[in-house]
Amino acid sequence: MKKQFIVLSAIVALILGFIPGCSPKYALGSKDQPIVVLYENDVHCYVDGYAKIAAMKRETLNKTPYVSVVSSGDYVQGGTLGAASKGEYIVEIINAVGYETLTLGNHEFDYGVQRLGELSGLLNTDIVCCNLIDLRTGNLMYKPYKMVTYGKTKVAYIGVATPYSFISARPVYFQDENGKMLYSLCAENFYENIQKTVDRARGEGAKYVIALTHLGVDAFDEINSENMIPNVSGIDVVLDAHSHSVIPGKYIRDAKGKEVLLTSTGSYFENIGKLTISPKGKFTSELVPVSKYMLADTGVQAIIEDVKARYAEEGNKVIGKSLVTMVTDDEDGPRAVRFKEMPLGDFCTDAIKNYMNTDICLMGGGSLRAPLMEGALTYNDIFKLFPFGNTIATGTMTGRQIVDALEFSVYVLPVEFGGFLQVSGLKFEVDCQTDSPCSVDVNKIFSGFISDKRRVRNVQFEKAPGVFEPIDLDRKYTVSGTNFLLQEHGDGYAVLDGTTFTDTGVCDRDILLAYIQEVLGGVIPATYDKPAGRITLNY
Repeated sequence: MKKQFIVLSAIVALILGFIPGCSPKYALGSKDQPIVVLYENDVHCYVDGYAKIAAMKRETLNKTPYVSVVSSGDYVQGGTLGAASKGEYIVEIINAVGYETLTLGNHEFDYGVQRLGELSGLLNTDIVCCNLIDLRTGNLMYKPYKMVTYGKTKVAYIGVATPYSFISARPVYFQDENGKMLYSLCAENFYENIQKTVDRARGEGAKYVIALTHLGVDAFDEINSENMIPNVSGIDVVLDAHSHSVIPGKYIRDAKGKEVLLTSTGSYFENIGKLTISPKGKFTSELVPVSKYMLADTGVQAIIEDVKARYAEEGNKVIGKSLVTMVTDDEDGPRAVRFKEMPLGDFCTDAIKNYMNTDICLMGGGSLRAPLMEGALTYNDIFKLFPFGNTIATGTMTGRQIVDALEFSVYVLPVEFGGFLQVSGLKFEVDCQTDSPCSVDVNKIFSGFISDKRRVRNVQFEKAPGVFEPIDLDRKYTVSGTNFLLQEHGDGYAVLDGTTFTDTGVCDRDILLAYIQEVLGGVIPATYDKPAGRITLNY
């Protein structure tokens, strides 16, 4: 009987060794099997990649039973399918893939904390976040980590959200009616909080700790992944998000000198990340370009197509045409609309200023999320450009308040900033060689001016089309812009404290649609083929 068992085992091993996609070294049923973690970040509703990551999961299961799919955040916002359903379409697709766990990106808060809770309840898995606290109770709102057992190996997935979520989502989502903060993302004790979480996971038997971080590597955010790693010990791998960076894999030493693997996939399902943990504890990562991965899970793809069909009738309706292409990126870099004047910013601020009949319009470049291409325009195009559904507020500001706001908008140049102001009704110059006089607190919220030096110079008001005069610091001007900026002081605009604005309730998308159809006769003119010369940056 013993000989028969040995022969049968040998035959099974031989057969598994020849199954397509099944490595003889890690044949199913053997003790030496790797753990594979498929990861993504900053998908922003680009849903077709979900069918591919599901197919990769299925394919990898032919090689090892230990396969998980995770996300480092920003999945429910940034595209029409997310905005149209306030995230529910995206959750439906994520459930079809079968994720192990996810963490929170700053744009998971875009529909409000209450809606985030509803979406969390619809997910078939856990969200992890170790630094989101309800200040009314002092309790974490999500599990700080999820422990997953692969065979006899325990892996802890820790979730970390950027503290700057509170300035990129609507501030009122995090405040009571008196403006008191209801939630905290632990900016004041950020690294200590993560260390406690890692220590707790290790204490519960985690052999490996993987951090799902929505922090990014931007210099603007001092609390970022590259600064986190040297301030914490006990993390093995950081799967990062937020800055849309493509990082196949780099090593940074932690607080005890141990090398930690940092990786990120980019954005919009440009890549699928594949982290492999060998039986001997070696970590390797690779990025698989989605465009070159030909497999797609038919079941998940069917759900994606069903979701698209539910949305398509309204979204594909032609609403006009454009004689010019207006982009958010250019030769100076991605998301250029966040650090220089762009024709798209000129066009959108012109539309709102015209529709609201104000002297000036101010709009953060971070509100402009997609290009408008030459040719036929659909509602879908407008939805992609303005996915957040901000309403427009109007009010008055003195010339001095306007100049102060412009000063804050350029305080981190040449680094990109979602609050960099695109403008209509103004033109000005920026001396980028002068240090910014703006100070900010730990949450990147404006806290005052620390000197009399100014970067912003020669601010002029357009009193008639093409006719400018120096701005009068004491005069009051009518101003329009998103409620996110003007009422809620998003992007850290506490410099606007003391101003009063009224929310008109009119959605930015509806204004753009009306401007194109009613004012421009359905045609965006070719005059928007280059910047209008409203912002001059002197380096």
